[in-house]
Amino acid sequence: MKILWLYPELPYPLTSGYLRGFHLLRVLGQRHAVTFICLTNLKQVSPETIVALSPYAERIAFFSRCNAPEPRWLRMCDRVPALGRRLQELWGTRWAVKQMKAVALSLLREENFDLVLFHGREAIPLLQRVEVPIVVECGDTNCERVLQQMRQASLLHWPKLFFHYVRERRLEERLSRKTPYRFFISARDRENLLGPSDQSVVVPQGVDYDYWKRSSPPSGRNCIVFSGVMSYSPNADAAVFLLDRILPLVRRAISDLEVLIVGRDPLPELVNAAQRFSDVTVTGAVGDIRPYLDRADVFVAPLRFASGVQNKVLEAMSMEVPVVTTPVVAAGLCVSGIEPQLIIGTNAEEIAAGIIRLLTHGEECARLSAEGRRFVEAHCSWSCSAEILEELCFAAVGHVNGSRRPDSTSAGPFLVSTK
Repeated sequence: MKILWLYPELPYPLTSGYLRGFHLLRVLGQRHAVTFICLTNLKQVSPETIVALSPYAERIAFFSRCNAPEPRWLRMCDRVPALGRRLQELWGTRWAVKQMKAVALSLLREENFDLVLFHGREAIPLLQRVEVPIVVECGDTNCERVLQQMRQASLLHWPKLFFHYVRERRLEERLSRKTPYRFFISARDRENLLGPSDQSVVVPQGVDYDYWKRSSPPSGRNCIVFSGVMSYSPNADAAVFLLDRILPLVRRAISDLEVLIVGRDPLPELVNAAQRFSDVTVTGAVGDIRPYLDRADVFVAPLRFASGVQNKVLEAMSMEVPVVTTPVVAAGLCVSGIEPQLIIGTNAEEIAAGIIRLLTHGEECARLSAEGRRFVEAHCSWSCSAEILEELCFAAVGHVNGSRRPDSTSAGPFLVSTK
């Protein structure tokens, strides 16, 4: 197939939060002729990113939100820092989407693409006037995550969160109506948006389990690890919840702990809270998280609001680290009706009890470690996920089992654009 792929951010490096896009492009780009067009928050794209993506796309064009010309009225708004920053973000996105749309429509007029593969709520205007088949990634349901967050928030924050919820819900419903050829990251997210009767395709999250592989036995030092981008509100809330509510209960049974909170951009509140405890280390950004997972006896993910699939949990399972988590995290990990073996707690007491149980019962810890790795190998393969997406694309363009393939002529030279 000849695919025009529209994406909301450059999916590289793999720590960018868009590793799903990279791995799906990596597989499909070797089988089909892909023109990859995306937005980005970067003013300049590194040569390493271009080198990483270029084997999988015949052409790449990117449009930076940061390169938008700044009108006079926007410069005046900069005097009000919070408002000015938000208006600048909105203006930059609108400008970049407009530029990206012009190029996309020009390509669709001039060339014979089989379909448009689309991801990104903020770029929905790009789908106007598209006349070839469209395949849309609905991904995860942000609106459900915001709704869960409202249940934990004070009344003071409700109006802002409610506005955010309504906005996300409308965008996600609007996106899902663009085409019948849509896919989600989990059955839970599909049901949250479209109800239990919907049969939209689920393309599961994958794991590079050859990379995420344990290289040494656990430390045996009662080491508890939690990882993620710590400026992301669900992770920041979970980390503080771990420190304030869960660990005091664990210490009553096990006094000698090592707690590692690993991930970039920890908020000042988290850093200050951690300084109260001698057994807690907040690492900040690290070049490679695998050595920390190698040390872990238990991985804990006490998120109280979540959507989609938490990569951090799949990576810990792949590294043979047993996981203690919450129902909202576990619900996203179910694949084809099969659930991984985790310890699940609905509150601080149950999560603490799960941690204590694993740290004091070596046989159960070893069993869950092995089961986690087996689950990832059986159900979280990027190649299998890409094949599911490929079949959906073939269905959208009317192919049967990929029987018709385009000729191998390149659509044009490799292109990097910063318009």
